[in-house]
Amino acid sequence: IGALGKDLAYAIVSTYLMVYFTDAVGLNPAFVGTLFLVARLWDAVNDPAMGMIVDNTRSKFGKFRPWIFIGTVLNAVVIVFLFRKPDLEGLPLYAYFSIMYILWGMTYTIMDIPYWSMLPSLSKTNEERAQMSVIPRIFASCAWLIMGAFGLSIVNKLGNGDQTKGYGAFAVVIAAIFIITSIITVINVKDSSCKVTESNK
Repeated sequence: IGALGKDLAYAIVSTYLMVYFTDAVGLNPAFVGTLFLVARLWDAVNDPAMGMIVDNTRSKFGKFRPWIFIGTVLNAVVIVFLFRKPDLEGLPLYAYFSIMYILWGMTYTIMDIPYWSMLPSLSKTNEERAQMSVIPRIFASCAWLIMGAFGLSIVNKLGNGDQTKGYGAFAVVIAAIFIITSIITVINVKDSSCKVTESNK
């Protein structure tokens, strides 16, 4: 179920952030495109680095769950600020959203890398792992379906016609769902790295 919240968070950014930046906030489209490119280049460094950090984590909660929880909370906070227009203009406004978007990508990586990396440690057989991998993908698909089919309607409803306000309110709702679903995952899913840690005590 954790995939529902995390993919809602990813889907609102992937589907609506450019429209929000250019139409609601009024950022230059060329700048937005350049910002997205810079963020993707940074991901090429950020993602492997997070993988190394997760792989070297040792805790009583395992190597994956602490980062899933930490990354979720951080990303939920950032996504709220990402869809909140500050009382700024000009260069400070561009700097604000640049920082927020880069932070969003980094904090999402903190939880996304361990979330999918945890799957192989949940079972010793390939067949069982293949069966289990279908479950989060179903929840992820539901998140994208919700965003694609109802996203704009929800934004207009929450904002009463004010899209800037609507996106901000929608981001708060998604952040709450993200945290709740990740907590459910963290509490109920125990991987083999927990058992290794306990056996080392």
